[in-house]
Amino acid sequence: VERRSPPLRRARQHARSTHPPDRALMAASVRGTPLAALTRASTHPRARRSAGHRGASSRMSRISRAAPPGADAAAEQKAAHVAEITARRDEMVAGCVSCTMPDEGDRGDFLADVALGGRSVEAKGKGSSLRVLVVGAETGKLAKSLMHRGASHVLVIDHSQAMLDRAAELFDPPSTLGNAPGVRFLRTDVSDVKPYEGPFDAIVFNDSLASEHDPADALRRASCLVRPGSTVVISQRLDDDGEVHNPVLPSMDVAAMIADLPLEAAGTAAAEGKAMDGEGGTAGAASASAARTEDCCGGSCWTFEVPPLYAMRDAVEMRARVVSGFGRGSRQMGVPTANMDPAVLAPQLERMRRGVYFGFARLPDDPDNASWSKCVINVGQRPTFADGDGVTIEVHVMRTMGRDFYGETMECVALGYLRPEMRFAGLRELVGRIMTDIGLARNALDAESMRGAVDGKNSWSAD
Repeated sequence: VERRSPPLRRARQHARSTHPPDRALMAASVRGTPLAALTRASTHPRARRSAGHRGASSRMSRISRAAPPGADAAAEQKAAHVAEITARRDEMVAGCVSCTMPDEGDRGDFLADVALGGRSVEAKGKGSSLRVLVVGAETGKLAKSLMHRGASHVLVIDHSQAMLDRAAELFDPPSTLGNAPGVRFLRTDVSDVKPYEGPFDAIVFNDSLASEHDPADALRRASCLVRPGSTVVISQRLDDDGEVHNPVLPSMDVAAMIADLPLEAAGTAAAEGKAMDGEGGTAGAASASAARTEDCCGGSCWTFEVPPLYAMRDAVEMRARVVSGFGRGSRQMGVPTANMDPAVLAPQLERMRRGVYFGFARLPDDPDNASWSKCVINVGQRPTFADGDGVTIEVHVMRTMGRDFYGETMECVALGYLRPEMRFAGLRELVGRIMTDIGLARNALDAESMRGAVDGKNSWSAD
């Protein structure tokens, strides 16, 4: 603890009394900052009115660390799009809401029933939670319905502060405890929602996905915030002419967007596992068709589910020699990988999307490493790094092999699918996600259904 002499203490007290902080100016500066800078600020109107010096200063420190505007063309395009959507949604909530958001109460009840599917925090038992992410605040009726039907935590995000304020009027101010049950409101983009906010048991795009700058990327990022058994709902209103309500984009190809996501049509299809096929396959179209229904007001609603254990419907077996890679796994990321020769695995690659899988691997010709061990498999083109276009198959075995084994044969069985290949902002974000992937895979592979899928003649290694 710092000890200050009485003269120094009196001098600092005098300075504060002579030049008090302009809190109104600080609050105004916070409200006027770009969207990316407001990732954690409280957005409840009463909470903002009572914000003091400490809250404003902490938000200002986050603002100073935000990336400078116009860092690249893509960021500028997204910022312009967000500004346009924000203005449009501000207008929606400023006028006749029954005109701009028709049948919101009925839709809220319908979507809450679909998202929760009869689940409730009470049914899950004491000490449990049921978390829902709502993308698109409207006037808050969906969040209200979710809480009435058994959700414990609802996070509502939107680009429009005016819409968030309007929705927050239905609720008491949120608790100052970050994990307290209730409804919270946050002005942010779905791609900026932090993993510690979840994992979510349901995500609802409330007539909002088509308006995202990149709907496919928004859905991709959202799929990383859920867990097995979670529900992802995409809801779109219809315009008066019967077309999907879409103020910005001409169309939204849901089938193409979910083809490489760990999602299947809710129900029997999801219980059977992810139907995986390669580029140009029809599995995504079949899943989207099965998932689509008409909502209570004539709009479209797609309901997807994360399969149990992230399992795939059909395993993919691979056998190839280990070849040299880029050496980045051990050197830069602390995650050593073995690169399987893709040239001899063309038939398997034709059945696989670019992304992260998991299963078991072994070196069948090495007595010390011939038993099956847990592994994570990345199939892709390394979008975070600009070092080539070729597809690689990188296997991280979750045990110490004790040596290099270039040129030796590796066998690998992919049983589950975690996420598509994604570009990350930098090495730190990439490594963080890799660690998450490894943890998810390790937990899933503990299940007897996974362990029973490998050759019974060989022992299973848990280390």
